[in-house]
Amino acid sequence: MTHRPLGKTGINVSPLGFGCMRLPMKNERVDDELATPLLERAVELGINFFDSHWFYCNYDSQRAVGEALRKVRDKVYISTKLAMWLVEKPEHFDEYLDRALDQLGIEYLDFYHFPYLSYQTWKEHILPFKLMDRAEKAKSKGLIKHLSFSFHSDPDKMPELIDTGAFSTVMGQYNLVDRTNEEFFAYAHDKGVGTIVMVPLLGGVLTDGGKSFMERMESDKLEYKPATAAEMALRFVWGLPSIDMVLSGMSNLQQLEENVAYAKNVGNIPQAERDALIKKSDSINSLNDLFCTTCNYCHECPLEIKIKDVFQLYNQHHVWGLTDAVRSRINAKLDPTACTACGVCVKRCPQKIDIPGELKRVWPVLSSL
Repeated sequence: MTHRPLGKTGINVSPLGFGCMRLPMKNERVDDELATPLLERAVELGINFFDSHWFYCNYDSQRAVGEALRKVRDKVYISTKLAMWLVEKPEHFDEYLDRALDQLGIEYLDFYHFPYLSYQTWKEHILPFKLMDRAEKAKSKGLIKHLSFSFHSDPDKMPELIDTGAFSTVMGQYNLVDRTNEEFFAYAHDKGVGTIVMVPLLGGVLTDGGKSFMERMESDKLEYKPATAAEMALRFVWGLPSIDMVLSGMSNLQQLEENVAYAKNVGNIPQAERDALIKKSDSINSLNDLFCTTCNYCHECPLEIKIKDVFQLYNQHHVWGLTDAVRSRINAKLDPTACTACGVCVKRCPQKIDIPGELKRVWPVLSSL
C-alpha cells in the first residue's frame, strides 16, 4: 500500500487502518493464537495504524494489541481512547491513561482519543474538569504524541471542536448508508486535521448483506464491478478526497488479505462510481428503520441483555433478507423482554437509539420467524 499524510501530523499512514474491536475471541478473551499472527500479518502487508479502546473485546483488546505489536513498535502507530463515561473527576484522566499504557505495555501513545465527543460534552465535561490541561501535560511528558477525538453527534457542531486547535485528528462514521459527516470531513481536512473513518461497513451490516446487498446496489453506471460488498463499500469511502484513512475491524486473515488488496486501488476511484452508488444507496431507505452499527457501546446492560445481537439479527432479516440464517441463531438467551428501560444503554448509544423501545418493537418480529 502507498502510505499518505494524516492531516498535518507529519505522519504517513496506510489508507487502511486496523480497528481492534473485532479480534478473534475464545472463552471471552482475545484468542492470541489467532489474533497475534493476524496483527503481525497486517504489519507485513503495510498497515501501520492500530486503533483500540479499553473495553473492546471484553476489555482485552489493548493487552492483545500491545503484546502482538511490541516487537514492531517503531513501525506502527497505536491509538486508543479514554473511558469518558468513567471520568468523574480530573484525576481520572491520568489514571485511565496510565492503565492504557500499562495494559498495552508501551511507554507512549501515538494517538489518544476523547471518544464520542460532542460539543455539549466539551462544554460541560472536558472544560470544567480541565481535561485538556491534563492532556497537554501528558503530551509534555511524552506519554501522548497526538490528541484526537471521535464524533457521533450533530455534525453542525463539529467545526467548533476542530476550531479549538486542540486536536490532530478526528474519527467519525461514514459509509454508503450514512453520509451525514461528509461536509464535516471536508472542513476538518481543509483545516489540516487528519480524517479517519470508522464503521465503513456499518459494523458489518453491509458485508452481512453479501450477495443480496450487491444485487441491490447493482448499477449499469458502475464501470468497475467490485468482487464483494466489502470492496464496494470501502471503495466508496476511499473515493472521498477528504478522507485520509479508513479503519476496518478485521477478524481473520481472509478479511485482512482481501481488504489490503482493495486498498491498493485507493488512488483510482472515479467520482462517477461514487455518484452511481449514492443514487442506489438513497433508494434503500429501509435500513433507517433501525440504525444500529453494532458498536457494542451498550454492552454494560445491568441485565446482560445482548442488545447488539438482537438488533444485528433484526437488520439481517428485515433489510437484507437473510431470514434462514437469522432463524437458526435465535434462542432464549437473546430474549430482551426482561428490559426495565433503566436507560443505561441509551446513555451509551452513539446513535441515540431508543433501545428499550426498539427492543420491544423488533423482538416480536424475530421471535415469530
